[in-house]
Amino acid sequence: MDLKLAAIDLDGTLLKEDCTISERNRKAICRAMELGYLVVPSTGRGYRNSRFVLEEFPAMPYYINANGTTVTRGEPEEVLLSKTISLDTGREIYRIAREYPAFIELYHGLDAFDSREGCEKLYKSGVMEAYCRQLLKTNIHLDSLDDFVLKEEHLISKFHIVCVSKKDKEELMERLGALAGVFPISTASHNIEIADTHWSKKDGLAWLCGRLKIDASQVLAIGDSENDYEQIRWAGVGVAVKNAYPRVIGAADALVASNEEDGVAQALEQFLNL
Repeated sequence: MDLKLAAIDLDGTLLKEDCTISERNRKAICRAMELGYLVVPSTGRGYRNSRFVLEEFPAMPYYINANGTTVTRGEPEEVLLSKTISLDTGREIYRIAREYPAFIELYHGLDAFDSREGCEKLYKSGVMEAYCRQLLKTNIHLDSLDDFVLKEEHLISKFHIVCVSKKDKEELMERLGALAGVFPISTASHNIEIADTHWSKKDGLAWLCGRLKIDASQVLAIGDSENDYEQIRWAGVGVAVKNAYPRVIGAADALVASNEEDGVAQALEQFLNL
């Protein structure tokens, strides 16, 4: 099996529930990089936050962020691909979302933006505090997102919305899904993620592989959640961790231990012969 690239999801896959990386997972990734494999984080998080989460590793050559809508070179930092939501659609999504008590996070270029009031809502949503602290560490906190979205012409690659109540989340999902060309997904109990149309991590990964002349058959993809489904189906070897969504497990070629039990290391050791 001539694998060349390992695309690894962060939340629920590489990261444990407390948002840390185990020593076994860290060693397996470093060993894979030493052997010449291309290790690419493929995550719903923004670029700056990915770099922060992975700060104990050497800079990785490429990062796939915001559900595949942004592909960035690590050194030197350079956005190679930016797939954005149209200005009018982005404004309509925002107008509807701000009717609810929710954390709204906007991905634009290398950065993620939120509002100070929204940050308070994130903590009230029941999301683990360790995740909140880590996610907000690298964000740009504005007093309000209104001008950023409604007055200034910032094109957004992804909306990440976390509702305070699950009932609000379900209602908001339905309203946003009724908009033309908007296909919201959920990767956690209270969250909603929106990229341009059906764009996913698979599209960002396929774009990068095309640029690098790497075939899908040479890709190992590891993940757990709804936003990993397409890339796991597309990759030559798709691996789900034990805690993955049933749909993701069904799409995978192999199942490894959970994110709490070094599933990423198990996959790398097995398929990259570490």
